Amino acid sequence: MDFIRKNIYNPIAFGIAFLVLVAILFATLWVLVPPPPRSIQLATGLPTGLYQQFGERLQKELTEEGISLRLRTTGGTSDNLALLNDPHSGVDFAMVQGGVADLSKHPKLVSIAGVFYEPVWVWYREASFPNESGRLGLLSQLKGKRVSIGNEGSGTLSLASQLLEASGLSMNDIRTEKLKPLEALEKFKKGELDAIFLVSAAEAPLLKSFYETPGIRLM
Repeated sequence: MDFIRKNIYNPIAFGIAFLVLVAILFATLWVLVPPPPRSIQLATGLPTGLYQQFGERLQKELTEEGISLRLRTTGGTSDNLALLNDPHSGVDFAMVQGGVADLSKHPKLVSIAGVFYEPVWVWYREASFPNESGRLGLLSQLKGKRVSIGNEGSGTLSLASQLLEASGLSMNDIRTEKLKPLEALEKFKKGELDAIFLVSAAEAPLLKSFYETPGIRLM
């Protein structure tokens, strides 16, 4: 009994037992909760867009921390949601425009941070609305007009479609074109479009080009 008591209260034996227990605990956690990966993939957006620019800045910062961030350009939010839902896409994170994703359809996705505020910009050509004194006050005025509603795979396309539908317009009521922002801007400058839907943060360099284009206004 004295031998057992001495070993139970032996500080060296107790210390060894404690270290063994800690080692077992960490080994268990390592298996159940593996360490974060050192290489991840982020779906951004168009190569010239703000999502891609943000991704490049993040890539630089993570590289300094020893983490490899691979960027995957896409058409935008809708494409990114599809990639996140595809377990074989290789995409771990994605830039997604707020207000587009139906949470009931994406129960396994989690939002981890807000990056920047993205309002809806509706630019129009004054000359296209002579009966309204060059003013576009209601989306219903776009009936019969040439309108860019965003490129395939973008959040702009999804949101513009919802807004037009809420205004009582179907895709048959307007002459829609699904263009990327730069493509839409070029056609705007040539007078080949009457209005453009654009969803972007205010700091996007592209907006400066819209402001500098004569004859167009912001709704």
